[in-house]
Amino acid sequence: MATRGVSKPVLWVAVAVGLAVGAGVLWSAVGDPDDADGPRGTADCAAVLEFARMAPPAGFRDGRCDRTAAADGRASVLGSFRMEHADVEAWVASFPKAPERVACPGPHPDNYDPESEGCFGLVHDVPQPGRAAGLRLRITPEVGTTAKVRFDAS
Repeated sequence: MATRGVSKPVLWVAVAVGLAVGAGVLWSAVGDPDDADGPRGTADCAAVLEFARMAPPAGFRDGRCDRTAAADGRASVLGSFRMEHADVEAWVASFPKAPERVACPGPHPDNYDPESEGCFGLVHDVPQPGRAAGLRLRITPEVGTTAKVRFDAS
């Protein structure tokens, strides 16, 4: 009888550890938009960009996009791609509404230069069925002539 009282807490600890491990596996499967590798690439980037109300920039490459649906039916997308850094300003200016510059979230290394990276937020004034209500962009210049664009929209 004494061992049964001890086994219940051990069982609950085992269940809690199992749930924590399962949550970690799920988080790594979904992907983090700020991860260097970006999203897993399970959705068509052209469709994802259309949902986010962004026109694909000319010559974008290395696109990796994901789309998820919540239990309430609302969709959200995240993605990343590369484009020529010289074309970024004109591409952002082509949006139906100018995005607002915001502070880039997350931890920054010691040599972080906020001027080298641009983060933007945009909330659309007019809702469109089946399209995102807003989006966030993170544009990071890379070595050479390219920039990496990360985005999420819902």
